[in-house]
Amino acid sequence: MKLLQRSSLMVRPFSLSEFSAIIAPMTHKYCYFQGSIIPFDKAHLALNDLGVLRGHGVFDFYRTYNGKPFHLKDHYARFQQSAKSIGLIVPVSFKDFEKITLDLLKKNKVKDASFRAVILGGPVQNSMFSNIPTFYILTEEVYEPTKDQLEKGVSLIVHEYMRYIPEAKTTNYLEAVRLEKERMKQKAYEILYTADGLVLECSTSNIFMIKGNHLITPDKNILNGITRRVILKLAKKDFKIEERDVEIYELLLADEIFITGTNKQILPVVKVGKDIIGNGKVGDKTKLLQRLWWEEVRK
Repeated sequence: MKLLQRSSLMVRPFSLSEFSAIIAPMTHKYCYFQGSIIPFDKAHLALNDLGVLRGHGVFDFYRTYNGKPFHLKDHYARFQQSAKSIGLIVPVSFKDFEKITLDLLKKNKVKDASFRAVILGGPVQNSMFSNIPTFYILTEEVYEPTKDQLEKGVSLIVHEYMRYIPEAKTTNYLEAVRLEKERMKQKAYEILYTADGLVLECSTSNIFMIKGNHLITPDKNILNGITRRVILKLAKKDFKIEERDVEIYELLLADEIFITGTNKQILPVVKVGKDIIGNGKVGDKTKLLQRLWWEEVRK
């Protein structure tokens, strides 16, 4: 009888807030969950959700500046594409997606926030199938690189790995989680993924190198980041753009390197593994792109 009682307790849905210290330590009070804005601690996932049992899920991460979502249409389109790539559908229109985002800002009484929109496979009908996906949006505090990191640059560690369905933003970050202790041990900011001698991307960002007047970035087996797209557009006047395969050795010989992402903007890299990049300081061309970036944000 005690075993049965224990079992019945174990199969209840778990609250998102029970894991807030792990998955979202700075999550705001209200989130959007399955059609409504509700308190974060009232949202529950089914323990038999395919996202939990099989890792069947995608997400997108975006933010606001001065109360306005930044390139939201681009994020929504990527969210749709990621969902489609694993057989899911974004269950709201762009208009509703935008409204939910602005309503969450208002409900949480904040001017700016980061947002994590997630679609999971949903409670299973059998071990591999569900008709009703789980859709929610978390609001989190905006977190950015420090002034010191932006001005002095950061370091990367290198790891041989290619993400599954790299063009999609799936919830599978197992490799990054597995390497987190090593990253912290080496005091690195990010993990650079490589495969077969080629540079791919970082665990949560895209990577660029500058050689002379050439701005070069990998174009295959990567997530096409929104910040990446903005940078490529902004750089056209001042650089010759190359989207192509990048070999590891040429990355290490670059004049300057930086990474990009929604919560990183343009973050200079001055060390990769044990190799110092350029003169070990943030370069003038990276600083130029940082200025162009902030001009775009202010617009």
